[in-house]
Amino acid sequence: MKFYRILKVGSGILGEALKELKSEFLGGKFLVFTGDEGSLRYGEKVAEVLDGDLVIGDSLPPDTPYDAIVGVGGGSVIDRAKEWAFIRSLPFISIPTLISSDGIASPVAVLDGKSRFLRLPFGIIVELEIIALAPRWSFLAGVGDLVSNLSASYDWDRFRSFSKEPYVAEASMLAKVSAMSVVGVDPLHNPAPLTWGLILSGVAMNLAGSSRPASGPEHKISHALDRIGYGQKHGIQVGIFTPLFLKLNGYPNWHKVREYLIGIGLPPSVRLKEEKAVEVFRSASLTRPHRYTVLERLGWERVLREAVELGFVELV
Repeated sequence: MKFYRILKVGSGILGEALKELKSEFLGGKFLVFTGDEGSLRYGEKVAEVLDGDLVIGDSLPPDTPYDAIVGVGGGSVIDRAKEWAFIRSLPFISIPTLISSDGIASPVAVLDGKSRFLRLPFGIIVELEIIALAPRWSFLAGVGDLVSNLSASYDWDRFRSFSKEPYVAEASMLAKVSAMSVVGVDPLHNPAPLTWGLILSGVAMNLAGSSRPASGPEHKISHALDRIGYGQKHGIQVGIFTPLFLKLNGYPNWHKVREYLIGIGLPPSVRLKEEKAVEVFRSASLTRPHRYTVLERLGWERVLREAVELGFVELV
């Protein structure tokens, strides 16, 4: 199994990590993708140290040969750089400025609302001094995304005989370990466990050859919410519904997971008009039709009824 060639996580490590990256590609040319807002100053610094070209926001990269691609920013920046590197068979180095999803470390990129399985990053550099300055929502989303691995992997275990994707027990176990590593931790005061957990999640997906150990019925509901324009962050949406699907899959401590998520600040529910709730739950299976989950086993009507009765969906 391939692993990251460069893996650096810590406070005050960015300068030395970039020197190591530069020496890894001695004489090589870097292209650095970054955002046009909060991540811009970090992208500029990275490009300066690496003597690389800088692509800001949605601007087009220069038509020049490169040796490595670097993404400095949030999820959309990381995913764009990851895809650009994959298409050109170039190494990709992830330098996140926030930790809102496992996309910082995974082979998966979400582009135009569609998930693509690409290639594990060549390297990951996480400067925790930068992460500490990220907005509060990013930590909540990161925890929600990571803890959802528990729901996704338990669901995968239960319905593996129905899966169209190969079941890999080690990937499922690693997904559970990654999720449990953050439960009980306050990510706002200590972002390191969340960072390492998201990295483990990326490794689990790479081991599985798919996103299945980190994406189950809770992700289907989230994708359906996106389709109606609900507007909440992905990680927060999957986090809200993770305890529901843990319960439906027979996980005895689902309520403790819910208490933890609400305790750090995730909303306990989504608020929807009844017709919108029906639309979301009825269409959720279509977002990932190749994945058989407890949602398909029980049927959307029963799942929606349970969601309302247990307070995961508030009808307005």
